[in-house]
Amino acid sequence: MHLKTLERILLRKNAQEYLFPCIRDLVTNGLDPTRFSIEDYRPSRQDITQYIAAWFKYIGISADECRNWLIEYCVDVLSRISSSSNSRIRHSTKSNVKYIFNSDVSFACGCENNFLKASCDRNCPIFVEMSRKYGERNKIESTQTYEPIFKPKPNIVKIEPRLPVKEKFRDQFEKAMKVARDNADKGVSARNILSLLNDSGFKTRTGRTWTYPTLLVELKKER
Repeated sequence: MHLKTLERILLRKNAQEYLFPCIRDLVTNGLDPTRFSIEDYRPSRQDITQYIAAWFKYIGISADECRNWLIEYCVDVLSRISSSSNSRIRHSTKSNVKYIFNSDVSFACGCENNFLKASCDRNCPIFVEMSRKYGERNKIESTQTYEPIFKPKPNIVKIEPRLPVKEKFRDQFEKAMKVARDNADKGVSARNILSLLNDSGFKTRTGRTWTYPTLLVELKKER
């Protein structure tokens, strides 16, 4: 039902070629739990909602059409992985659509490495573009280096006892996780929370720059 409605929207917009394999899979099947191991981060309803909303924005469908279709889809399909009431899901979906369309968030699926583990096909019309984006993002994250917050002053002879790394960064890590939890509760995607933490100078519990996998693991521990 939801797929046919979506196909009609795309037909009116002459955008049938934009029904990518990952979107078709999510619309038809929702999140497939069999594709995740026990150690994997299990995406939330919010994650899937923002992923699809970003796709709507990417292909040029209006926020109104996105919202109208997405609300029904979330209530009918994504409610299976959510404990929220239908009214809460509707409200949350509206907030997510508004956030995506009013921000600079862009659609970046991650191709075969997409965190939703949705279907991917190398014949997808945007596979080359998205694969390049994924590679560039990974290159940036892999070359990030940790700069200590406190640099030793010159000509200081006295050596202070060194605290364990996790103890040293405990306070700022707890503040970082509060920021992450608060934004996650507001429907902000994990990737945007990642940018917020790094832009604000927060470090992980071991004093390193935040990466996407690390953030997902820490958020999972908070559940």
